[in-house]
Amino acid sequence: MAYYRFPKNKYIKAIFGLLMLGLLLMTRDSMYSMMVWNFYTCQALSLGIIGVMGAAFLVVNRRNLGKILRDRRMLVLLLATAVMLIPMVVKRDWQLMYFSILLGVYFAVFLSYFITLKELAKWYVVTMSVLGAWSVICSYFLRIFVDNGTFAVPLVTNSIDILFHNFFLAVVPDTFVKNRNFGIFREPGVYQFFLLMGLYLNLYVTEWRDQRYFWAVNGILAVTMVTTFATGGIIELCLLTVIVFFDKGWYADKRARIAALVLVLAVAAFLGGNLALHTGIYYEIRDMVMKFVENPESTGARLGSIAVGVENFFRHPLFGSKVSEVLHAVTDNTSSTLILYDIFGILGGTLNVAAWVALVWKRDRRVWANLALLVVLFLSFNTQNLVWNIFFWLFPMLALVERSVPLLKFNGLTKEA
Repeated sequence: MAYYRFPKNKYIKAIFGLLMLGLLLMTRDSMYSMMVWNFYTCQALSLGIIGVMGAAFLVVNRRNLGKILRDRRMLVLLLATAVMLIPMVVKRDWQLMYFSILLGVYFAVFLSYFITLKELAKWYVVTMSVLGAWSVICSYFLRIFVDNGTFAVPLVTNSIDILFHNFFLAVVPDTFVKNRNFGIFREPGVYQFFLLMGLYLNLYVTEWRDQRYFWAVNGILAVTMVTTFATGGIIELCLLTVIVFFDKGWYADKRARIAALVLVLAVAAFLGGNLALHTGIYYEIRDMVMKFVENPESTGARLGSIAVGVENFFRHPLFGSKVSEVLHAVTDNTSSTLILYDIFGILGGTLNVAAWVALVWKRDRRVWANLALLVVLFLSFNTQNLVWNIFFWLFPMLALVERSVPLLKFNGLTKEA
């Protein structure tokens, strides 16, 4: 697969990293739209960032435009455009949401022209590690000084008027669920998806010359995940830990077994101490457990979205239902996978599933491990509606391009440069 790269330059690399950070901060599920600008301004800025990247790419590769347009990646764009816009036309459901979702696909294919999955994954895990460490520091250390009046930071409110302290690259709730880590996101349940994505990429995609960085990133992201106290995130973290322990063969290493035992005992002692003393963490754990006992609104909404999503799909399996019918079929429709099947029908929904399979499935890995990793990742984005978030599509679509494009052997339009 041909690449049309920018010149190798540390300044260009830094600019690209900052532009990607800007997209992460402006993403639909970030609190930045309430921290600095309004939602529509942030969306306009996101489009502006993508436009700047695109313009720079065209200028640098102005002599290769013909090759770029004939590149096999164009088939991926044509396929994605067809499976996402034909349902809109057939249903006459003239909603910009179709284009918002398609933008995520287009952006991933665009990046595939000049950066690889491994390279982008390295940027992501480093960025999420820095943001994660800062969010932990702000949530459990700096907030102490804000609470006792030593210093103050700006205050912001979210869409339901909950008050947050703005630490620039992290927000900390003032009183509501004050022990939970929000990071830069609208809620911990969203944050857990981005953290799990970072953990998976660090464990299976990125390559480190020094393994100390590998373990440091894993540790930071895992600790940050725990501090979200997101029920789904904690379950996913535990499952991922067990899967990786056996999939990578660490169980055969005596040192790894001892380390695992020490970790389990340390976690048990920590939990036991907090439960005995009825600390703030005790109440967070109790609330997590009671979700399964009392079936509160959040759990009911998630289960309800699954039931309604399955029903809607079988009613309109080919082209799906109208966007408004899907999103308002149940209060807080949170099942991303079923939302895509319900809006786009069988082809559009399967495109997304195929992209995640391309990211995870490895022929040299045991089938149970491939399936288990897919289940964990699917859990992370089926407790929140993330379908129009660029970063929901970014890595799976990049993986799909890298795995599918080399298989296209046609002539004409798809002739490789």
